[in-house]
Amino acid sequence: MSVELPGLPLLLTEDLPSFVLPSNPFGSFPKLFAEMFLNLNRYTWVLGSSFFELEKDVIESMTEHFPIRPIGPLVPPSLLGENEDQDIGVEMWKAEDTCLEWLKKQAPSSVIYISFGSITVLSAKQMESIAKALKNTNHPFLWVAKQPDFPLPDGEGQLPLGFLEETKDQGLIVSWSPQTKVLTHPAIACFITHCGWNSILETIVAGVPVIAYPQWTDQPTNAKLIVDVFRIGLRLRANQDGTISNDEIERCIGEIMDGTKSEELKANAKELKRAAREAVASGGASDRNIQLFVHDITRRSCSDGLHHKIVQE
Repeated sequence: MSVELPGLPLLLTEDLPSFVLPSNPFGSFPKLFAEMFLNLNRYTWVLGSSFFELEKDVIESMTEHFPIRPIGPLVPPSLLGENEDQDIGVEMWKAEDTCLEWLKKQAPSSVIYISFGSITVLSAKQMESIAKALKNTNHPFLWVAKQPDFPLPDGEGQLPLGFLEETKDQGLIVSWSPQTKVLTHPAIACFITHCGWNSILETIVAGVPVIAYPQWTDQPTNAKLIVDVFRIGLRLRANQDGTISNDEIERCIGEIMDGTKSEELKANAKELKRAAREAVASGGASDRNIQLFVHDITRRSCSDGLHHKIVQE
């Protein structure tokens, strides 16, 4: 089936969020989202972690029905070229900062960065395909591949035997990385990602092209946006068994690095990086929305206080 929505490209089943599909095992999600959208007319403000220049068409279509206001991208200040000491957040695991020293030794725009977030666990067959593709392309790589704390069925999440030794002079594998610092490093050429929204915003602000490998929840829709709306990357296509072949991974890496679309994707990523910084800068679209929100809350608070004072008197 296909779904057509204002402001969005035509969405096929593979592009829809997994929680709206009949195959979704969590039956409460469709009801939860339905209730949320049915009650949107009760709200004066709906704030989103995006920015107008990134999703102009869909934001304009949504504002006809409820007051959506983008106030993003909500990313650590260091990604925006500001003080790293202002960065706050909670990391699930301790990042291995040694990868930053390794990146310093690599040529500009040469390294493939791979990370699938904190939840995704790939099959042994898929891990093997990625490993084989990385070896065959012969590009330097930084792969965030946290090994399971205990054995999983059929070797899920585990690196192929001998891969570390075979690629010790080509790449680096870490259990967790300081992602914002990695993405802004000049050595990074592209990002193979699961397409979580936080990671997408971070790579947009960093100006890095993307190879999309979505898994579930909103990730398939984010991948569709990356390719057909933002136009900053490519999407890996699975075989009939649901896995991505090493040939497909190699094809996308080759296209991103020096293929016919390479310069266009890099230019689009650079332009969105500029637009993202302008949006949150003083006077930018997101900055203005935050100021309007604060002004409205202050006005309402003052009005309620005056009303309360009159009633008391």
